[in-house]
Amino acid sequence: MELIHKRSLPHWYVSGAAHFVTYRLAGSLPVTVVHDLNKRRDQLLAKPPDRPPAEYRCHVNRLLFVAYEKYLDQLSNMDWLRNPRIASMLRQNFYHHDGNKYHLHAYCVMPNHVHLLLTPSPQEVSLPLDANAEIVVGERADAGSPLSTIMHSLKSYTANMANRVLHRTGTFWQPESYDHWARNDDELERITNYIRANPATAGLVSRHEDWPWCSCHDRFLIDGETTAWLPTT
Repeated sequence: MELIHKRSLPHWYVSGAAHFVTYRLAGSLPVTVVHDLNKRRDQLLAKPPDRPPAEYRCHVNRLLFVAYEKYLDQLSNMDWLRNPRIASMLRQNFYHHDGNKYHLHAYCVMPNHVHLLLTPSPQEVSLPLDANAEIVVGERADAGSPLSTIMHSLKSYTANMANRVLHRTGTFWQPESYDHWARNDDELERITNYIRANPATAGLVSRHEDWPWCSCHDRFLIDGETTAWLPTT
């Protein structure tokens, strides 16, 4: 496995500027699950922190994200993104905006949710990035995210196209997303490796590079490496 080292980071990469975004199909989590996750969040945040406040909020966010992902990986009631026409369309959309709205580092299309690791272009950040801002714990509305314009580009077109493929109407994407700001290069590496491993961890494939709808697969076809980190041009 190739690791992400500073020497392999592109010249335009700014430490602390990459975002790990996870978004899912509308209704992919039962209301009871969402309620339980929110209740657990409130309970954890109400406890006296055992570390600095910002660090504690990051810790709580990671705990909730693990539970959130576990539910998504286990639930099979909605797997529209497994449709090759839809998954392929999503991948094309990711690459279409690469170099314009953002720089794409890694991605993975799971049956009911998507992972993206990207660095937004400065003109696409609708709210200023503030290292001292309070960390949002859990999903938040796309409209309130610094990446609101990017999320609109990722969700609006693909929702319309996917609904055509499925011969359906109505909401396709959940209007909230997880957006975690990777604050250093070590965290960036952990996120990249998480994206790489998700299909195998969920039992979809045995080898990471065999899942066709992820950057690990794309990278393997390019140069035989099995990292999820995409090469730069």
